Amino acid sequence: MISFFDTNVHVALLRGELALESLLAQAGGGPIRMSPVVANELLRGARGKAARAVERLVVKLLPIEPPSWRQCWLEAGRVMRPIFRDHGDVGLARLQNDVLLALTARHTGAALATLDGHFATLQRHIAFKLIAPL
Repeated sequence: MISFFDTNVHVALLRGELALESLLAQAGGGPIRMSPVVANELLRGARGKAARAVERLVVKLLPIEPPSWRQCWLEAGRVMRPIFRDHGDVGLARLQNDVLLALTARHTGAALATLDGHFATLQRHIAFKLIAPL
């Protein structure tokens, strides 16, 4: 199965806080892709040496994209209100990106690996495959 990682998983991997082999085993050993949403977050936040590592990672991993970004953005707008009621502490911009990641997982059939616990709650509103790394 194809999998992709949330920003926090990539950061933990780059810092050596998470073992890639263990994560790949949890993901089923299938190909790993990168969401443009995650690439954007990583590129925005990386500085110095980390920025070079992120650039290499973004180039190395093939992108994963839903068949229609337009559909995902419209769907995200429709589900944000009820989801935000339960997740106001996350912040609207971050929650929007997380909803886009969940929708990408749903529309592509890929599994999303994340360290954010609120994704389990997002599953009440959006059906998608979730990997919670140990």
